[in-house]
Amino acid sequence: TISLFVVLLGASLVSASGRNDEHNGSSISTTSDNKRQSLLRSRRLSSEGPQFLFDPKSVEEKSNYLHHSHDKPLRRKFVSYTSSEWEKIWIEHVDTWAENREICDRLNHPGHMQYVHDFLNLTCSVRYQAPHNNWCIIDDEVVPLWYNTAARDEYQLFWVEPEVLANTKLDGTVQPVVPTEKDEHIVSKFVFEDERTGEQYVEYIEPLVSHLRFPLCHCVAGTPSEGRYQYSPVKFRGWVIPPPPSMRQERRLYFDAGASDWNNGSGGPSLKYFVNVWGRAGIRFDDIYAFEKDTSADSFYQTVPKEYKLIANYQQCAVSSQPEDHSKEHPFLPYLIKEKARDDDYVLFKLDIDSPHVENGNIDFILQDPDTHIDELVWEHHVAGNYLMTEWGDPKFLDQVTLRGSYDYFLKLRQKGIRAHSWV
Repeated sequence: TISLFVVLLGASLVSASGRNDEHNGSSISTTSDNKRQSLLRSRRLSSEGPQFLFDPKSVEEKSNYLHHSHDKPLRRKFVSYTSSEWEKIWIEHVDTWAENREICDRLNHPGHMQYVHDFLNLTCSVRYQAPHNNWCIIDDEVVPLWYNTAARDEYQLFWVEPEVLANTKLDGTVQPVVPTEKDEHIVSKFVFEDERTGEQYVEYIEPLVSHLRFPLCHCVAGTPSEGRYQYSPVKFRGWVIPPPPSMRQERRLYFDAGASDWNNGSGGPSLKYFVNVWGRAGIRFDDIYAFEKDTSADSFYQTVPKEYKLIANYQQCAVSSQPEDHSKEHPFLPYLIKEKARDDDYVLFKLDIDSPHVENGNIDFILQDPDTHIDELVWEHHVAGNYLMTEWGDPKFLDQVTLRGSYDYFLKLRQKGIRAHSWV
């Protein structure tokens, strides 16, 4: 019998996030940028995007579409994406396992448990000193998760520090998660080329597995597939693997659609999370652009720490779902990103406004755009077919979207060279 030891931190972990819809007469508030005058470069957008010859069992995709000409050689030209061994298994079987509601059963199967344990061990942020150096903390800046790496035949996970660790010191400070070649059975791999030097280099990312959230979310051994789930860290984000410390870029730009507060949020604060967790890897943002429909500019800026006030730019608005609706009052963010970003800038785009119509319009455009400037995309895909997660939005729309459809979206984004992460 496999046992699971969990103490839930509180109901706040699973509270539902607020809803945002498209244009509803929102008032607009923007911040002026007194630091610099941005040179906005207009770019011609092709009406035809790359053709994706996607086969659900195909797990490697090379860049096969024409790149637009650039002012200078790129430091981060996409070459290929390869699914990990673990990701391949889920790509092949996710339809059956979702239809039969046996995702949790699979994660508690001894064969799959070894992948899960290797992944959890990799994502440890800081470890304890001897004699309890088999314990670590997986920290997402909001909720720490204590994990016993030595218990390979069960999941020993705690949301409060176990008593056994009460008098044990941590072995150092929180560190970035940096996978290596030995982890390729669990993490998936991008290959990029620095056109200035001709060098090719690798970046790793968490695999597309389970129900595209923290893999063990809503799963507990002993009562699988019966709906009586006790282990439900719905909003835990410690499984997301950021870009490596060696990320090559000139400026770092962060766009956040669905950011109302720096330090708080029903799903956990995204601004604080990305600034701090990406900061572990040495990524310091030069500019942050945040958008939210219901929060005033005054309310937002009151939450921004002093050290980030000069780089934080906030607009109270509903963002647009289609490029033809792009305006200053209701920006279509893929267009705005093109205006703000240069070829060798690193761009992080987080999209979570709980409006599938708007979100899917943005994602579909990004997939078809041959000249996107987005390097990293973080998106909560609202899927009715994901039986383990809460169903948001219009049921008539969501009923048409399966968990397989969500896998397809994220796999296509990655095959385009975008580090695409499922969000919470």
